[in-house]
Amino acid sequence: MKLLREQDAEPGHAWVRFSPTRWPAPPCAWVDVAAGALGAPSGDSAALEALLPIAVDDVLYLRPVPPVMAAARDRLAERHARRGTPVLVQVLPGDPMPEGLREAVVVVDLLPLLLARYAGAAVAPPAEGAWRGAVALWPLLPAVGNAAAAREVLPIVSRSGARWLHPVSIGLSGRQLRELAEGVEEARYLDLFHGVPPEPRAIAAIGIEHALEPLLPRPLPRPPLHGAANLRAAGELAVAAELCLWLHEAESRAHALLRAARFAERATHDLAALARDGNLAVLPWLEDEGREVVREAVIDRDERPRLVRELLGRLAG
Repeated sequence: MKLLREQDAEPGHAWVRFSPTRWPAPPCAWVDVAAGALGAPSGDSAALEALLPIAVDDVLYLRPVPPVMAAARDRLAERHARRGTPVLVQVLPGDPMPEGLREAVVVVDLLPLLLARYAGAAVAPPAEGAWRGAVALWPLLPAVGNAAAAREVLPIVSRSGARWLHPVSIGLSGRQLRELAEGVEEARYLDLFHGVPPEPRAIAAIGIEHALEPLLPRPLPRPPLHGAANLRAAGELAVAAELCLWLHEAESRAHALLRAARFAERATHDLAALARDGNLAVLPWLEDEGREVVREAVIDRDERPRLVRELLGRLAG
């Protein structure tokens, strides 16, 4: 049996490339970022140990685990991060933050907190600074994760020190919706079951008001792994495409940027070298707007490309 599943790295799935096929997840509702669905446990602690020797060169997604397995999960994350692998470690509200994982991206899944709020339960906010530098994962669910919830919860998330707000769409079956709405009053049940998910633009705009940056940039491999420049360019192109969709730009514009992102990710040329020599025009798949994104992404790594900054600014406006 394959231990890892590979998929396209997309902003909507937090850039996950590799995810375990078996994983000892906690017994509560959580978001499987790779699948865009509710998560489900599918393994035990042996699944973590089996992943220790496997080497991968792109984003590895480590789902939440029961608290007793957190130390084993952190060892696994550290082992892969030392190889240069970009690692995404997902935790739940109330979980301790991973120890000693400076190179990993920590994602806090807000679904359990939002479900507790929706059911009227008391919600203990994180301590100030508890989620410093983390990504707050926002499930785009009717009622549970709507704009009203964002206005109430995101100020708390901001005070926790989180840096990024990453909205994610979730596909739910009727059975899963009924399970999520169990125990709530009928009117709220109907809101969840028949409501419309919020647009990511609306949630992102509220996050910006509270100093939360929308859309996690693509995590990149580090030495001794190669290819970071090409993947950075691909990531910025994909972010620009995603933002175009959020802002209801022409689909042709978004598709052109996304197409360029796919080519950049698979390019055998060193895009940074081509940009330095002024030779990006030799790439037939790179049109004018995308070419400028690539040039800025690989030449100036301290600032995001102008197009991405303009689109992010429109979210805030």
